[in-house]
Amino acid sequence: MGLSRRAFLHTTAAAAAAWPLTVRGWQTPAGTQTGLFRHSVASGDPLTDRVILWTRVTPPAGHGDSRPLDVRWRVASDEQMSSIVARGTAQAAAERDFTVKVDAGSLKPGATYYYAFDSAGEQSPIGRTKTLPDRGAQRLRLGQVSCSNYPTGYFNVYRCLANRPDLDAVVHLGDYIYEFATGRYSDPSISRGVQPVSEIVTLADYRTRYAYYRNDPDLQAVHRQHPFIVVWDDHELANDAWSGGAGNHNATQGDWKVRQRAAYRAYLEWMPIREVSATEIRLYRRLAFGGLADLIMLDTRGLRDQQVTGGDKSAFADPRRTLLGAAQESWLSDTLRASQKSGTQWRILGQQILFSPLTVPGMAVLRPDVWDGYPAARERMFDMIDSDRITDVAILTGDIHSSWALDVPRDPWSATTYDPKTASGSRAVELVTPAVSSPPMFSSQAQRDVATMLQPLARHLKFLEGDSRGYVLLDVTPKTLQADWYFVPTVTQRTDQEKRAARFVCERGSSHLVSA
Repeated sequence: MGLSRRAFLHTTAAAAAAWPLTVRGWQTPAGTQTGLFRHSVASGDPLTDRVILWTRVTPPAGHGDSRPLDVRWRVASDEQMSSIVARGTAQAAAERDFTVKVDAGSLKPGATYYYAFDSAGEQSPIGRTKTLPDRGAQRLRLGQVSCSNYPTGYFNVYRCLANRPDLDAVVHLGDYIYEFATGRYSDPSISRGVQPVSEIVTLADYRTRYAYYRNDPDLQAVHRQHPFIVVWDDHELANDAWSGGAGNHNATQGDWKVRQRAAYRAYLEWMPIREVSATEIRLYRRLAFGGLADLIMLDTRGLRDQQVTGGDKSAFADPRRTLLGAAQESWLSDTLRASQKSGTQWRILGQQILFSPLTVPGMAVLRPDVWDGYPAARERMFDMIDSDRITDVAILTGDIHSSWALDVPRDPWSATTYDPKTASGSRAVELVTPAVSSPPMFSSQAQRDVATMLQPLARHLKFLEGDSRGYVLLDVTPKTLQADWYFVPTVTQRTDQEKRAARFVCERGSSHLVSA
């Protein structure tokens, strides 16, 4: 979501006044701002027997960039790292910006582990991670986040999630970094500039921006505490990106494919994600939570066709247009079918942009960058669900800096195809998380007016709040899927205060959200 689609909210002082602000302290662990391991550690993409471990080794003065650094890694069953269950060696080399990723295996399912790296006599901070459960899982708890723009606010949401010891994973739905130059999309009152100061275009630029973000103590804290399951959105590349370009890319910035490859390479280097291909963009994947839920991560950004602008109805309706690309669409169809056939109880889609229909028939498409702008692609998704009788689908969404809860009917506007009381006609539910720190959606009167107009028309819309930053806490059991929206009072000063703002529950078999 870019600058052209929202105004900047300059102050949150009035909203913050009603909140108690108590800070437990943000002392950065030793070794995370200086020394070899100043970017701390992270883990991600857990499986039942393995998990990705990540760190970066900053070369010491005088080392140079030509020689790799030897790194040892260890995994233990206790926080004191006395009961080692796996160990090995790796190298930090300039070819990967001295980042290290290890696929640590031979682990037990559904178990909590601790890990650390060491190099040249220095040890990293100790991280905590967790493997996926085997069959028979009865509970899953996920944190859902997106849109963490460094210059517009502190990462208090990350601190709140780090304070929770009981998450199985954090699902980040994109806009982990932003590409803009210092001052273009920022709050000058909090002095949170970025490096490099220019817009990031080259591989060196993207690497530097990730490194700068990963110096943040709250981001480091949540990475040390929980495994991450991530996918990108546009700002890890450029605003309003598509497979062949971006709204925020022009000829003076060079060839788009060169920039896209640089962004993808840096993303793989700096994120704790299991890599499938270093050259062909491939971020979609499935993580199986013990028969309770399949988390199906989709890439709705890197493989899509160009957005249609200007209200060209025939272009919008082109049946060939795609958001996922042919290969990912085919993979998704096979994955949903296999998940349903296996008896897995829930199918959770982690993706970036609003899926539910919001364009009122006869009116212009409000947001051509979301699924509304790709109606044929969305119809194919509904066809998958209907033809294979896919049930119990929850769609996790980020991007729009606001909080939404929706039933997902094919046509929400017709009383004959959807009943908002019984949810007859609904194929899924959608849960939209607010931003971590990016400006809220309702930052202008025009946007508030659109929301005011939309709410009585959109009968499938159960909850909408666009003034707060926060996250969604998702609890899944064999019978219910529950979503809690938590908001932080401010991002202009550090706090770990939070407040639950809403709770919605979907009973298995209903495809319907009810306020609890």
